[in-house]
Amino acid sequence: MTTEQPHPFAPSLRPVFSRDAYRAAEPYRLLDGRELFHTLMHVSEHEAVYPAVYDFIRQHLAAAGAEETGPISDSGCPDAVLTESAALPRPAKVPPLTEEAFNNCILQLSPVVLTEPGWLHSISQAATSQNPLTVDLMAVHLKLARPETGKNLFLGLLLATGQALLPLTSRAFAQQEAIGGCLFELACLQRALACFPRVFFPEILGFTLAYCRSPDLLENFRPENGNPNLDRFLEIRRSRKHSVIPDLNQIIGGYVHAFNDQGADLWHRIRSGFRLYRVQAERCRQHLLQQALNPPSFGRQWAMLLEKKAAAAAGHHGRVKVGGRSLNDWFAESPFDAVGFLSELTKSPYIDKANPSASPLLKLFDFNGRMFGVLTQDERKILENWLISEKAEIPPACPASGRAEPEILASAEPTGPVIDFSKLGNRELYYHLVNDELYPEVAATARSKVRKVLRSADRFSRVPFKSYTHQALDELIDTLYRQETERYRPLGSTPKLSREAYLWGIEQFAPAILADGCWLQSVSRLQFGSNPALAALLCKIYEDEAGNGKLEQNHPFIYRQLLNSVGLDLPPIASREFVDYPGFIDSAFDLPVYLLAIARFPCTFLPELLGLNMAIELSGLGNVYLRLSEELAYWGLNPAIVDVHTSIDNVASGHAFLAKEAIQLYLDDVIAVSGMEAADYHWRRIYTGYCSLQSVCRGFKFALVWCYLLKRFRT
Repeated sequence: MTTEQPHPFAPSLRPVFSRDAYRAAEPYRLLDGRELFHTLMHVSEHEAVYPAVYDFIRQHLAAAGAEETGPISDSGCPDAVLTESAALPRPAKVPPLTEEAFNNCILQLSPVVLTEPGWLHSISQAATSQNPLTVDLMAVHLKLARPETGKNLFLGLLLATGQALLPLTSRAFAQQEAIGGCLFELACLQRALACFPRVFFPEILGFTLAYCRSPDLLENFRPENGNPNLDRFLEIRRSRKHSVIPDLNQIIGGYVHAFNDQGADLWHRIRSGFRLYRVQAERCRQHLLQQALNPPSFGRQWAMLLEKKAAAAAGHHGRVKVGGRSLNDWFAESPFDAVGFLSELTKSPYIDKANPSASPLLKLFDFNGRMFGVLTQDERKILENWLISEKAEIPPACPASGRAEPEILASAEPTGPVIDFSKLGNRELYYHLVNDELYPEVAATARSKVRKVLRSADRFSRVPFKSYTHQALDELIDTLYRQETERYRPLGSTPKLSREAYLWGIEQFAPAILADGCWLQSVSRLQFGSNPALAALLCKIYEDEAGNGKLEQNHPFIYRQLLNSVGLDLPPIASREFVDYPGFIDSAFDLPVYLLAIARFPCTFLPELLGLNMAIELSGLGNVYLRLSEELAYWGLNPAIVDVHTSIDNVASGHAFLAKEAIQLYLDDVIAVSGMEAADYHWRRIYTGYCSLQSVCRGFKFALVWCYLLKRFRT
């Protein structure tokens, strides 16, 4: 069967949103950069946010495009995109910074550096993983995202500042007043683009190129006494970014060539993405420069601290007056007039201008003072510095800071009717889940589908041991693996199954194996949580499934070659033609629909996902894969897809080993925080996920045999 393959990154791709979806997303459109950043760090749990995220990206691209300049070459390629002159101009040298100012720069950059290159995390999905552009861009991503490219060094720089390292997923991280709103704005864009890698593919190409060609935001900020770790951090990043620029240029050229008739529009979109990064990075650079050259005075710091605490102080100071007004009246005002309050406070008896260190105000925060415990040690130091700096100077009013709004566009019009996904069969759900970026509203049905499968698995499963220990898990896996290997007997004669039976099976397994690895395609979201080592293990497994940036190692591609070798030229899995292919039985979609559904919720169903992953990686090791490889070869069928799983899933150091290690890391976390009883509960959830593989395949196994026999009878 031959069909024209639709391109997974077609420029015309747009997400489908109903009116209900836009109404549900309205509260998210009102979020500032900090709140939106926090929401995007938990995007799996905010199904309604996608229309707001889509509009957020569109608005910023429109604002960046409005400033677009640059000539177009004779080939139609904007010179400003593919030449070295496209790099951001290097800013003038900044005088060496004090330790405090440099530490402030490091803290400010944390939301940006720790989420880059996050816009590439989702570039390889079930719908795209076999496309050469995806494979090449994944190779670029893997080079940029390696820990040794500087992220670990940056964490070292951040820890060396002595400041608390809050988890990126915490609301407290996003609410740090010391970090400027523009830094969260850029971090938001990096996370937002990852939500729509196919829809904004041209813009992502330009954004990535600008990132690689731009000087690092820390490039000109140096501490007075030097910092060898900073030098190493910058050198590694410069080298790594520069090394991928030729690959990026080739990817961009190949993408535009694939759509020659839309070249002008594509170059405009690529340049908009390029300009988007430049504009945002320059805003951040200017903010850092302003902070470094004009750090807030002690008075400004004290005023900002009072602004932060004023609301909590209201109602506790009715009898105390400053400037003829009670403190309650001062603190109840919104916004709090910090400058006016400090002006009156300096005239009050609470300040001893002759001997500021002996001011009664300070004594209020001492032990037995009325406000003991209201200020931390660092905050008290701010107060002391203010009192002794020029005898309590009054700071000028500070302009409002935070999110700089781009040009506001109207919400995109609803692009489709309301689809009742809950009434769709698994064939239709497969299409919408493979293309879930285009159909974000499928999430609710996906969640229900996962819960239904897990309920069934839990009902019929019995944990092999109730009290969890790492040793018990090791012994369980060793036993399962030994039993499978002991069952193996080399093929001595003709296989029990005919060649026709194998061809039937190869055809029916296509919906699942052409999406191989899909259950882990969103695990990159876990890297910002409390256990990045666990996330790294799961990401490693997924990257192996997707081929690590090499098409010949991509598991779905290997299976596609097997299909083609037996004359099964199936349509791409993201196409309508694939789910409409009449050769598939309906239950062939049961397993992949479950895998695609649970992939959307790596945080919600993490224990179950860990168990499912272990079941998949152990499944077939030993007798099944060894005999299957021999029998396929006997019938002249390429066993490469079986052999690659036999080797890469091995229990010594392969995927089966990594799956077990991921479970143990997860349960170590549970034990440390909640104790052994909680670990037993989570082990039960993990084992339910393990059993869900067999549970969801039960109907398919029966139908596979029955439909084959029925087909032979009819023939």
